[in-house]
Amino acid sequence: MTDEDKRGPGVRVPPPLLALAVIGAAWAADRVLPLPVGDGNWLRWSGFAVIALAFGLALFTLLHFFVARTHVEPWRPTSVIIRHGIFRFSRNPIYLAFCVATLGTGLVLNSWWGIAAVPLLGYLLHCFAIRREEAYLERKFGEVYVSYRREVRRWL
Repeated sequence: MTDEDKRGPGVRVPPPLLALAVIGAAWAADRVLPLPVGDGNWLRWSGFAVIALAFGLALFTLLHFFVARTHVEPWRPTSVIIRHGIFRFSRNPIYLAFCVATLGTGLVLNSWWGIAAVPLLGYLLHCFAIRREEAYLERKFGEVYVSYRREVRRWL
């Protein structure tokens, strides 16, 4: 194992904290300038359903990491490219789950701020995690990862 591999991709900001910070900022913005999506409890219940979907996606993805015996934390080295299950459709299913949960939170809060936070979170995940992870995986796995990246979309 090389020194670089011992360090992993070098992600410095934990992605779950990015998601929480963006959701918190959307909530704060909504307190200052409320921008409701609509009326009715259907929004809240739809939001809870979307959050449950995101939670299920994250758990399903974590199971893949566990079975593959590799680290899920993006600041630790990885030992394998997971290409089966949900990873046949998305290279970043946990980050996708974070974005889906953010959308669900926007619905629960009945806030356009929460919904508008989704692309912001996607951008921040790209800047602070995905770029580093993909560069690391390409250096470590070479053509195996390049081929996987060509075959599977980042989000869906």
